[in-house]
Amino acid sequence: MTKKLELTLQTEQDIIKLLMNGTPLTQICSKEGSPSLSKVYSWIQESKEFADKIVTARRIACQTYLDRMITELETANSKDIGLLRERLQHFRWMASKLIPIYGDRKEVAVDQKIEITWNTNDEDRSYENEIKDVSESSVAETQQT
Repeated sequence: MTKKLELTLQTEQDIIKLLMNGTPLTQICSKEGSPSLSKVYSWIQESKEFADKIVTARRIACQTYLDRMITELETANSKDIGLLRERLQHFRWMASKLIPIYGDRKEVAVDQKIEITWNTNDEDRSYENEIKDVSESSVAETQQT
């Protein structure tokens, strides 16, 4: 019988710390002595608190990636600029999805209130009668000319 692996405080802190430093979860789980990726995903599914910590750690990791971008830009050479451009684009995209202030989505609040009123004055001002009145007036105008 296999021993059930439990999420301990130490394991949780190790995973969160490595994520905040920008290490992908797949690399963290591939290290010797670390839980498998599927086990970490099951912990995320079972514990909302752990899931929230993972999301927060990934947001912090985006800040780490943005800091790395600055360093990479300062040390870039012309030979590797294409690869660097792709990496920087990926980091910017990831930051725009995880950190709201870097997002590319703008929300515009629109207050559209449409009010339609009919002033009937005891007349039948239905849509059909309005069309009839317009067509009768256009016929009368053409007969006068």
